Amino acid sequence: MTTLKTRKLGNTGLELGPLTLGTWGLCAESYGAVFPEQVTATLARALEQGITAFDMAPTWGDDGASERAVAAAVGGRRDELLYITRVGLLLGEGEPMPAFAPEALQAQTESSLARLATDRIDLLLLQHPTFDDLRRDELRATMESLQQAGKVRAWGVSVSNSDEGRAALVAGAQAVCLPFSLLQPELVWDLTSECRERGVGILARSVLLFGLLSGQWGEKKRFTPDDHRMQRWSPEAIAARVQKARTLQQRIAPAAPSMATLALQFVLAHEDVTTAIIGPRTPAQVAAAVEAVSHELGLSAVDMQFIYNSI
Repeated sequence: MTTLKTRKLGNTGLELGPLTLGTWGLCAESYGAVFPEQVTATLARALEQGITAFDMAPTWGDDGASERAVAAAVGGRRDELLYITRVGLLLGEGEPMPAFAPEALQAQTESSLARLATDRIDLLLLQHPTFDDLRRDELRATMESLQQAGKVRAWGVSVSNSDEGRAALVAGAQAVCLPFSLLQPELVWDLTSECRERGVGILARSVLLFGLLSGQWGEKKRFTPDDHRMQRWSPEAIAARVQKARTLQQRIAPAAPSMATLALQFVLAHEDVTTAIIGPRTPAQVAAAVEAVSHELGLSAVDMQFIYNSI
């Protein structure tokens, strides 16, 4: 089994490896259908490759599929691993519905504990709370109560803009999960100093920008209707982003083994980022990500400034 060096997650007392396996694409079929055998094999490869943290949510797949799949794969190794899951959204007949009332958060936590067959969640993330949600005193009180009861070791938020990120810091969040990539680094750069001052850990998500930074796309890349990326970017936007990624690679790391290597190394070169959440859907993609973080590209301050100036 590969051993991946860990980093501290702020002041939470948790330590995570450079890669955390996210299960949104694997279990929510957001990139199209995934066979059960493929889910099982991908999770097994992650464990074999030394990945020790798993990011889940009750809304990712039917009936908490992502949590059930991870629990089944982990089996008796629970104490060796870190479970990250989310609360605040419930599946309705259409889009997930917000559910941030104290009793709803408590009930969701209990349901996750049951599906995960565990007595504690290592990191519980509020999933996309609004600015107003984060200003409510009862939200912080509920999360702290779950901690005091030993059901949650640390809590945080998954947000997508600076206002919500800052509101989460004021509310007492101990970790923030933020989009961060070679082409979209602004949010982490904006919040880094405040997170550092408060001892708040940072988890980076969308690190390969939904596959765009895998190095496998051409400028004419297209998607099937059941793939969320079909609605995310126009053909022109895809071509522009692919070209920009290539330009950055040619300027910064022309000898890098792959675009994915550069993309993951860029994320992990930020000393305040604890882990990069990846979303592989096959065992081969897991192995490729682990291989990518084993390289040391030595990105310099000049390289980082070039990226900054390119945004």
